[in-house]
Amino acid sequence: MRAFNKLFSHFNQLINIFFFSLIPQALRFLILVFLVSISAYVQRHEKYKCRKIINKKSTKFVYRKRKLLGFAATEPLDCAICLSDFEHGDKGRKIESCGHIFHENCLDKWLMHGKGRQASCPLCRSVIIPENMVEVHRKVEEEGLTFGMFEEELALLLLSGLSGCSSPTCF
Repeated sequence: MRAFNKLFSHFNQLINIFFFSLIPQALRFLILVFLVSISAYVQRHEKYKCRKIINKKSTKFVYRKRKLLGFAATEPLDCAICLSDFEHGDKGRKIESCGHIFHENCLDKWLMHGKGRQASCPLCRSVIIPENMVEVHRKVEEEGLTFGMFEEELALLLLSGLSGCSSPTCF
């Protein structure tokens, strides 16, 4: 009977350790992973919203020089952003609203990383991406995958519970 009580007390201790120590730590860790995943998804979604609008309001093309009898049939196109001519095989974008043509990479950089409040055509300034979306995109670009104060404090609280430390100053 005494051996049975001793075995039962060890079993009881293991159950207490499992339910009162390991499960809460695992739940804290899962909550932290879930919140980090949600935050990363939201930031990635905001980042690609502008790219979707650019794709809707412009068309991509590959520049091909046509030759007639050994001479160029048309005058060469040039990009007003980088000031270089289109070469055979260069990728470009044509803005639908105004018809201006630029290298694809040049226009993407101009619209996504420019200093103005609105993303607009470099030549005629017709608006391509609305002001509010540009501000959100630039904020996400500047922050990268960083977290706000709420997320940082929550992560510290959850991690402090994982390590057995009771205050956020343990880190």
